[in-house]
Amino acid sequence: MKHMTRKATRHVSQNEGLIFEKSSPGKAAWKLPPLDVPEVDTNELLGPLERKNLGNMPEVSEIEIIRHFTRLSTWNYAIDLGMYPLGSCTMKYNPRVNEVVSRLDGLANGHPYQPEKISQGAMRIIKTLSDCLLEITGMDAITLQPAAGAHGELTGLLLVRAYHDSKGVPRKKVLIPDSAHGTNPATAATVGYAVENLKSNASGMVDIAALEAQMNEEVAALMLTNPNTLGIFEQEIHKIADILHAKGGLLYMDGANMNALVGKVRPGDFGVDVMHLNLHKTFSTPHGGGGPGSGPWRSRKSSSHFYQRPSSYQSQTALWASTTIVHCRLAECALFTEISACSSVRWLTFWPMGQTACARLRKTRC
Repeated sequence: MKHMTRKATRHVSQNEGLIFEKSSPGKAAWKLPPLDVPEVDTNELLGPLERKNLGNMPEVSEIEIIRHFTRLSTWNYAIDLGMYPLGSCTMKYNPRVNEVVSRLDGLANGHPYQPEKISQGAMRIIKTLSDCLLEITGMDAITLQPAAGAHGELTGLLLVRAYHDSKGVPRKKVLIPDSAHGTNPATAATVGYAVENLKSNASGMVDIAALEAQMNEEVAALMLTNPNTLGIFEQEIHKIADILHAKGGLLYMDGANMNALVGKVRPGDFGVDVMHLNLHKTFSTPHGGGGPGSGPWRSRKSSSHFYQRPSSYQSQTALWASTTIVHCRLAECALFTEISACSSVRWLTFWPMGQTACARLRKTRC
């Protein structure tokens, strides 16, 4: 029998039992000091609201709790340990300086309902990031309201529907290539469109002949991921846009793989009408564990008037993605555009406590 070298693990055993399996009656991970105030009769105070029995809760010691959850944590796979592919959603490394920026006191302690008078720094950050993303994508209008990529897709397709409805010619179908991002057909169906598959050619790109055959006045848009899920840039993107526009359709671009395009080409320049960015992929927010995410969309002038712009900081933070996420994005935009991280943090000095935090970041990071 061939000798097999045992694969190394990050703990001597990966057969960790359930916390309930470690439980024994009477064990406790806490010990309270004697009362130095008069004792209260909880039954008299709470009446029927008093809980007599905690149910089947584990009874374990402090060291058992610490060892249990520490062992579990060492088995987590993370981007710090290596890359893991998720199709179009491949994890990207987030520079640590952006994490530091998001934790600055003046940002982390900001509140959605604080007065606008002391929120001007946050509003300036939001405005600066919006301008950066418009320049990067070559689009005309933007909203940071969507809180995730799927939310951005939904917002974009609702705008597509409003655009066609405003012209008195509502349309019924959305074309989606077989190389597109997997959420696209679900979003189109949610908005009420019939989904029609568009096949790829032998090179893994959109089949132009098939597109010409399927494109008609019932098609509202083509939802295209570029580069597509195969990692291929659509070389005939201009022709694709022309075919759609000739029949009154719109070209929607899913920005899931925008990393490959930043600083090289701009979607607005090759005919994209509406798009969303997954800022938690391309612009720095951690993606794992369910969030936080951010999926702002951009559009050309022809359809930009179909969304409502919040007029104050409070309405922005109530509707927009977390402003902490936005600050990460601005730091990442600065890195993409070869501005030093500390230069990008100059905007934060407009926040309460911002000057002290900015100085600390300069001292520790630069």
